[in-house]
Amino acid sequence: MSGLVEKTKIVSGGNGLANSGGVAGDRVSMKGYHHLTVIVDMAPASGSDTAAITLKQSKTVDDSPSTEKALAFTYAWKNADVSASDALVKTTYSSTITTSNAAKHEMYVLEIEAAMLDTNNDFDCVRVDVTDPGSVSTPTCVTYILSEPRYASQLPPSAIIN
Repeated sequence: MSGLVEKTKIVSGGNGLANSGGVAGDRVSMKGYHHLTVIVDMAPASGSDTAAITLKQSKTVDDSPSTEKALAFTYAWKNADVSASDALVKTTYSSTITTSNAAKHEMYVLEIEAAMLDTNNDFDCVRVDVTDPGSVSTPTCVTYILSEPRYASQLPPSAIIN
């Protein structure tokens, strides 16, 4: 019997208070993987301000923001209130998720295929970016789950080295 840990690589993408300048997630490399699931979990203390969630692609895990570019996506799975339900609803977006202005614990799940990256120009790393929602205290957690390894190995390869 094998579980999620044997079949995937689970990586912390970073966390923090999004109202302290936003959350610039750590980068993961998709060189060894065909698929990436990005989970963004946010729990604002009060309502009124929104944040924007976007994806960035880069050439290495330690690129500077000046060498990265946007990674387009058309949908994400959304749970508008994890306290009330565990349902994820497929929601259409145009490369930016604008979070709710309600004080609800929200979760967003983005599914990324390696083919979505600009691999012709050597872009194979991804990170999430969450903008500062203003004065609202918003603890935010980012988790990456890399799956469908490109190469057979006993354990999935590292995703945080070039």
